[in-house]
Amino acid sequence: MPQAPNTDIRRLDNDGFVVGYDRASARAAWVAYRLTAVADYVNRPRPPFIADPRLQTHADTTIYDGPDYDRGHLAPNYAMSQLYGARAQRQSFYYSNIVPQRPRLNQLVWQRLEEIEIDDIAAHNSPLWVMLGPIAADSKDRPVAFFRIWLARDATGAWQSMAFVVPQSVRGDEPLSRFLVSIDRIEALTGLDFLPALLRSRQARLEQSAAPVRRFGLVGLACMPARYAARWRDRDGIRLNFERCGDS
Repeated sequence: MPQAPNTDIRRLDNDGFVVGYDRASARAAWVAYRLTAVADYVNRPRPPFIADPRLQTHADTTIYDGPDYDRGHLAPNYAMSQLYGARAQRQSFYYSNIVPQRPRLNQLVWQRLEEIEIDDIAAHNSPLWVMLGPIAADSKDRPVAFFRIWLARDATGAWQSMAFVVPQSVRGDEPLSRFLVSIDRIEALTGLDFLPALLRSRQARLEQSAAPVRRFGLVGLACMPARYAARWRDRDGIRLNFERCGDS
């Protein structure tokens, strides 16, 4: 699990994922979970968003009352429901797992990452370990971006990684490869220490450079449209064009 030397973190264990809950911001600093391929789809209705019953203080949820922010999942609803069951799905709707995301980020780019993560990356790189969370920088401690890290072993058993930082200000049709960064960069932005149990030499190999776009097959997945792309096509005067994405 990530370490946060200068942050008061409470670990919240759920059926399918772990939350590192930052008591000061009343929001997750990080979430971690393990994915494998989905064998058989089970249709489960979406639960309501509710306060985490283990916590006495909670983030202000009025931020979601207007059109500016969606309730964004860190541990994804779909992956938790399919791999870990109904209870894990309900826990993914606790506000301890929810972050304020701009609609274009939540419904387009973040959705695209979630889809290829479970449908493609985990299916061919199982098990896939995922760590993700917010990057907060504005005066009200609202996230300005989000990070996502993938870890899996290659055919020789060696660890390989891929990391992203996605800003709130996305259009939605950007190539996902545009957001590739090093894990070192995420550590600098968040103050978190990832992979602390590894030897320093192994940490350096995994963390110091952005992954090549060919890793995990991202080169063929970076421009896949989101499930909700059609409803966004001409909104706000922006015409999404995923066919142009590969030329970006």
